Amino acid sequence: MVDVSFTPEQNAFRMRLRGWLAENLPPDWGGPRFMGPDDDAENAPFQTDWERRLYAAGYQGIHWPKAYGGQGLTLVEHLIASEELGRVSAPEGINTLGKELVGPIVLALGTEEQKKTVIPRMLRLDDIWCQGFSEPDAGSDLAGLRTRAVRDGDHWVVNGQKLWTSFAHHANKCILLARTDPDAPKHKGLTLFLLDMKTPGVTVRPLRQITGRSEFNEVFFDNVRIPLDAHLGAVNEGWNAAVGVLGFERATARFYRQSRFTAEFLQLIASLKRRSDKAADPWFRQRAGALLAELRMHRLMNLKVASRVVNGCEIGSEASVVKLFWSEMHQRIMDFASEIFAEDFVLDLPEAERFRFLYMHIRAETIYAGTSEVQRNIIGERMLGLGR
Repeated sequence: MVDVSFTPEQNAFRMRLRGWLAENLPPDWGGPRFMGPDDDAENAPFQTDWERRLYAAGYQGIHWPKAYGGQGLTLVEHLIASEELGRVSAPEGINTLGKELVGPIVLALGTEEQKKTVIPRMLRLDDIWCQGFSEPDAGSDLAGLRTRAVRDGDHWVVNGQKLWTSFAHHANKCILLARTDPDAPKHKGLTLFLLDMKTPGVTVRPLRQITGRSEFNEVFFDNVRIPLDAHLGAVNEGWNAAVGVLGFERATARFYRQSRFTAEFLQLIASLKRRSDKAADPWFRQRAGALLAELRMHRLMNLKVASRVVNGCEIGSEASVVKLFWSEMHQRIMDFASEIFAEDFVLDLPEAERFRFLYMHIRAETIYAGTSEVQRNIIGERMLGLGR
């Protein structure tokens, strides 16, 4: 049974947030103005300030316990807030990895001390988090990672390299997956750590992307000493913890994407209508209809996930269906944009700027939480029973 209705209180929550956004978004936000400053040194404080304003207004940690600084509401209110933020393509902030990945797994596996320390500081933006998972030879095959953590007295000593580490050049904290038992099978002997990025031996090197931005980084660990109790969850049980992190991300953390994609799609349709020859073309009309239907399906999937969680059901491999859907949905929308704008895509046309930027950016989106191939393998193995 899936309940997709909202209570009067939840609808009132939506309207309060909608009003707050109307008053607090930059006055020229939307359309060509859809992201922060191009200069990274200016964009970081812009995104940080936005998240702090959301927190001050009560729109951060919405479904997290009040005991740790959250709002104590449900995942439904979190979905509503995500939809409203996506509807106006609001700034995503700089601590998305903290809120979407680290926070949920700390609440699930952390000690009471970790919860009381990590969660409030994260919500206040005292700490900005990055995720130390992927490596040069361990991207989709995360279990093949080689970063080592060796116990030495009352410390762990970490050596290795991480890659594609988003916002690491701004982060002061890292959730790190490292191998602690080299003799165990590759899915065993891994441990998840909470690491201070200011620890001696940590080096961050930004990677410039095709968009001109440098959100990704390489991170090197050279005899980095971290406290013995800095692990999250049990030692050598990091694989299960990592799967938990990615499950949260796939199923619930990025509800806003459906709403944001819909906003982008509607802007794209407005551009299509201004091109009368293409607007009258059956191919464009049928493609637009198919994309709109998929966006509606995406929202129903989000509602189903939220309803299941609120009613006490666990989210399993269907999280991979959600992730596969949103990772490929954006690609199809941007491919459609390239057909609408055609030669204008390479011209200095303000109307096309948003889609030109996103077209380049989405080439990286399929690596979020594993490639589309990984999601298909999970779906095939666990949902369809096809085996490995």
